Amino acid sequence: MSDFNQKPYAVTFSPESIALYKAGDESQPYANIVSLVTYIQYHECIEWPAYGATMVVVDNSENLISKMPLQGFEKVIFKCTDPTNEEYEYTFRVWKVANRIAADRRNIYTLCLISEEGLLNEGIRVNKLLEGSTDSVVKKVMKDYLKRTLPEENVEPAATTIKLLPTKKSPFSLIRSLCMRTVSSESYNKKKSTSAAAAASGSTESDVSSESATKASGTAGYLFYQTQRGYYFKSIDTLSDSEKIPVVNPVVNDEVQPFIYQAGKAPNESLMRIQEVVFGGEIDMMEKLRKGVYSSIVCYFNINTGKYEEYVYSLKDTWNDMVHLGSQTKLPIGQETLSEYPSRVMSTVINHESFYNGTGIASNEDSDLGDQDVDNIYPDFVKQYLSQGIARYGIMSNQELTISLTGHLELCAGDKIEIRIPNQVTDKEREEEVWDPEHSGTYLIKKLNHQFDVSTRKVYTVLDLIRDSYGIKDSESKVT
Repeated sequence: MSDFNQKPYAVTFSPESIALYKAGDESQPYANIVSLVTYIQYHECIEWPAYGATMVVVDNSENLISKMPLQGFEKVIFKCTDPTNEEYEYTFRVWKVANRIAADRRNIYTLCLISEEGLLNEGIRVNKLLEGSTDSVVKKVMKDYLKRTLPEENVEPAATTIKLLPTKKSPFSLIRSLCMRTVSSESYNKKKSTSAAAAASGSTESDVSSESATKASGTAGYLFYQTQRGYYFKSIDTLSDSEKIPVVNPVVNDEVQPFIYQAGKAPNESLMRIQEVVFGGEIDMMEKLRKGVYSSIVCYFNINTGKYEEYVYSLKDTWNDMVHLGSQTKLPIGQETLSEYPSRVMSTVINHESFYNGTGIASNEDSDLGDQDVDNIYPDFVKQYLSQGIARYGIMSNQELTISLTGHLELCAGDKIEIRIPNQVTDKEREEEVWDPEHSGTYLIKKLNHQFDVSTRKVYTVLDLIRDSYGIKDSESKVT
């Protein structure tokens, strides 16, 4: 609480109501507890399939916790208005009452809140056969088990098809297991046509050699997460593509207005000012080597063919196939060198039937193609995308930083924002290049935290930002 009050850049918001409903009787709110709540911390993240919040309650006279004993699953709806008079509504379920202190006829406690889907997920298990494209499976699981219909625009079509019987996994666990090995239809079809053309011309660039032209194409790696706008199942490539999904910064005179950081005290009224910035880790090679981000070996036994084989992956072969947030056009020389040495060995059993939804024989081996049309042969998603998916997730956080802003309730995890950081050079050099050319640019919001002080009606926002490459778009990066 005291830490919040030390933030001079927090802006005024209006807490309209905090409605508390009895579990089992939600026809009308039991009470509006806005006068009892002092502090709310709301959070969402692209790595979490459910948003949540904590709410500090100071019950001086209502004795709410005794009049309506909180047992969990109570609905809480928080409505507020931001500094621009835009209305927002957040719906939660109570999953825990923590840190309760009773003294002087007063109860102080914290309500731990989560979305309804996040709570239901913990008690539901998927046990029916699933088949079809992974995006259709995600929509089916969410609708059938969590009673949530996902908008078409929030779900990106996938080339990956599956046929599997889940081993009583929770809905979220099942969906997240599909994310790493799911390939978008657009990237698959685009790379497939490029690969075929390159193979015909004898090119060996990336994975388009004649030997691999008929196999996997595109890039794997999806994210499944919830924000206050809803659920999303999107590829990392699409989230990184500013042409498909523009940055959320306001546009003034046809130009994007970036969030700008300047050292020293900043005026409270500046909504586009980065008030605080903390740089996180950058290019942790030891961690990435242990995860096999640069290069890895997959040892697999194919139960359909009875063969044991090994597949070697190298990041340098697929770097240019991925969409990047920065202007960096190539893998740095050091990482390219490490890509020649597999640092992680993985073993798996491959069942083609799990990733094949056709009526024929599930086989993608060259020797088994026979007279079949190559275009009808499905890619071996496990063998060829397991390592690439690990690499895609691994390079997402090549750059990390945390920034604090005035309250921006319109922002969500998964959004892209444009930021500018001053160039740390001499005044003369700064005249030629005002902004840091490598650390400024476009970032993806990994995690978002809105800090609401309900008692003083102040709010500010903290963002964890990540990206996979350096430089400002449309500018040449110095990375070599």
